[in-house]
Amino acid sequence: MAVDRLIWKIIIDFIVLACVGIPLLVLLLWIEPYERGYFEDDMSLRLPFKPQQISIGALAISGFVIVISTILIVEVVRDKQGKGIGEKFLSGSLIPGWLWESYNTIGIFVFGAACQQLTSDLAKAVIGRLRPHFYDLCNPSPTGGSTSSTYITSYTCLSTAITESQKKDMKMSFPSSHSSFAMYCAIFFVLYLQVKCKWRGSKLLRHAVQFAAVIGAWYVGLSRVVDHMHHWSDVAVGFAIGAVYACLVFKFVLKPKNYSALPTQWEEPPVNNTLPRAALAR
Repeated sequence: MAVDRLIWKIIIDFIVLACVGIPLLVLLLWIEPYERGYFEDDMSLRLPFKPQQISIGALAISGFVIVISTILIVEVVRDKQGKGIGEKFLSGSLIPGWLWESYNTIGIFVFGAACQQLTSDLAKAVIGRLRPHFYDLCNPSPTGGSTSSTYITSYTCLSTAITESQKKDMKMSFPSSHSSFAMYCAIFFVLYLQVKCKWRGSKLLRHAVQFAAVIGAWYVGLSRVVDHMHHWSDVAVGFAIGAVYACLVFKFVLKPKNYSALPTQWEEPPVNNTLPRAALAR
């Protein structure tokens, strides 16, 4: 019966991931963003078009590789030190405890990543905010006459270099999904290390690694503004989405145990330097 429960747990996990992943795929491939207008004198839309420093593919690969490899290494080390959850039975076979714990943690991490990405991409499609390089990339021509104070809702792109994918992408500035995903990975990584990793060899090493993760996510967001891909407010909201999802998923979905209360091989027991009192004579 226990075997059946584990198999059903895995099947249900993949079904839930598919329920989040399929709408995300639909948004990316088939949903057109809202056709938002603009003011002709809006200088925030007249920045030059620049190639982006960090593509979404490179960011996704980096984030998943860093977090997943960290989870695997930490769980293997904990299992070797006797701090794992013990072996599990699946279809009559023994599964190492570190593998099952890694599966749970990685699955929850991926689930949270898909949820925050769906939140960001849904907002992009609904809001339809134009990117800062809108004028340079599109070279819009209003349909009908207009003045500098007219809110233009109907226009055509005169630029011959723009592609259909760029026409769609230029309307998806708010919020920054790069910033959201980067901050989600960074905060989840920080919380995971804080709970699972303890080492008396250095007080600051763990915190230095955590700081590096946050700074990496911070740089990703700043690069989106420097590359004229987003307005600063897009990046700020993206950071907020990623951080909130990371905290909620880690706290209420992963529900990590309080490992700090457990004895570890890395921590030495306190030394009692007081001498025993002499026994009182009866």
